[in-house]
Amino acid sequence: MYANIQDISNIRQEGGKMTVVGYCRLSRDEDKENYASIEEQKRIIKDYANTRNWIVEDKDFYIDDNVSGYTFNRPEFLKMIEGVKGGKIDVVISKDLSRIGRNNGRVLVLIDEFKNMQKNLILVSEMGGTYDVLNDRDDTIGITTWFNERYVKDCSRKTRDHMYSKQKTGRLVMGNYYGYIKDKEDVTKLYVDEEIRPVIELIYKLYIEEGLGRKKICDILNSKYDYPTPSVYYQRKHLERGRIYKHPVQKLWSTYMISNILNNDVYCGNLRTHKKKTVSIRGRAIKLPKEEHFVFENHHEAIISKETFKLAQKIKERKAKTKSTSGTRKRNYYFSGLCRCGDCGFGISGITITRKQGQKGYECSQYRTYGKARCKCHEIKENDMIIHLKEFLKFTKQKYIEQIEKIEIDTKINKEQVNKEKIKFELETLMAEYKVLLNQKVKDLTSSTNEYQKQMIENTYRELEIDKTNQIEKLQQILKKEEQEISKEKIKKLKTAIEYFDDIIESEMPSRYVLENIIDTIWIYSDKTLKIDLKVDIEKLV
Repeated sequence: MYANIQDISNIRQEGGKMTVVGYCRLSRDEDKENYASIEEQKRIIKDYANTRNWIVEDKDFYIDDNVSGYTFNRPEFLKMIEGVKGGKIDVVISKDLSRIGRNNGRVLVLIDEFKNMQKNLILVSEMGGTYDVLNDRDDTIGITTWFNERYVKDCSRKTRDHMYSKQKTGRLVMGNYYGYIKDKEDVTKLYVDEEIRPVIELIYKLYIEEGLGRKKICDILNSKYDYPTPSVYYQRKHLERGRIYKHPVQKLWSTYMISNILNNDVYCGNLRTHKKKTVSIRGRAIKLPKEEHFVFENHHEAIISKETFKLAQKIKERKAKTKSTSGTRKRNYYFSGLCRCGDCGFGISGITITRKQGQKGYECSQYRTYGKARCKCHEIKENDMIIHLKEFLKFTKQKYIEQIEKIEIDTKINKEQVNKEKIKFELETLMAEYKVLLNQKVKDLTSSTNEYQKQMIENTYRELEIDKTNQIEKLQQILKKEEQEISKEKIKKLKTAIEYFDDIIESEMPSRYVLENIIDTIWIYSDKTLKIDLKVDIEKLV
């Protein structure tokens, strides 16, 4: 069923000839048993054109290779449609409708546009023969376009299911990882890039130990070091493989890059997959909550320890919660993010005390912003806080030493064994009570002849039995623990705390890393007294 070209009234003629072009498309999602290659499509189109005495040369083809048919945003396709609408193309020949597109609604709209423009679209192998837009009936064309769209959606679903399966088992490592190199033979394996290891370690050191913010870290990396930014690094790796890096390249470090590195647990040896998903074909990927991620710990060599990574997250959370103006300051404050106002409970800001030779200090953020309407003056010098902290730690250290000696003495006199005997006695008593309870239950059930009464007895004794068995299980679990090991663990924690105390007491300026490990909150009151909450509490520990 060929088009009757003589009936087309407005076909543009150039020297008595129509402008006829061919369109070919191929994508990765094609059915390997049924697809036709680009060259095969060109051959089919040329053979058909010859039967109509039309000449379609290689220069007359518009070809989109490896482009999905679901999108109409194809370079050559758009150029061709522009030619049709501009009156430069009269006839478009393609192998079949699926080459034109697999989006049902948009394909039908395109067919109507061809009819309205009186331009012809000919599909050589469609609907059991050749389909001519201007001259053939299209009663079932909607079914064909629907089937084509269903095909690409099914391919998309299968691809997503396959990716999900690989993500769930850690077999899919997508994208690039700054500081890691993929194994050429097995891309699921990651190895540390020794060129990048130092900058990752430096960023965590500056953030944790020196308490610097992301902006300050950027300034240091951009002025003092020559480490490549992630985008420069990725571009270099692409060039080494003979590929083109199509994303923007930033040569200067930015706070966004620092955040990505500080928030990425790949640097402590974890592989995290299923972080995003697409909900439609070629749709935008949406981020998934952490609860839906698949995390594989100890997947590869870590650059920083898990403890260091967790500490960085705690610092980030504390900074996010602190309602102060500390983000505007340019100086580094040892206690930033650790202090709160003892009177109003709000954050404390680092300040410069101009009347005291520009010394660093701290002040209630509410008082700084609103004055006495919200809080009182809390101004205190940083040096004074360091002195207060050292004196407090000297006093606390002595309490810890006394506690260690007490635990060691208790161990020597074998107090744990005494506790064990007591627990054993309690356990034997509970077992005896449980047996008596069961015997009494049997007697009560035997003496009862009413089914309702028997049910009531069963329910009543069931609650008593559960209570007794729970008590027995708890005591049995306690007996399994080695009290001596528990004591050793207590001593180890106390001694670690003392080592941190000594580090602060003996140093001129405290290490930020040490402060983060021992201090939970420093409460500053308007009378300049301090209340220091430690992360290690003797009473809770013992």
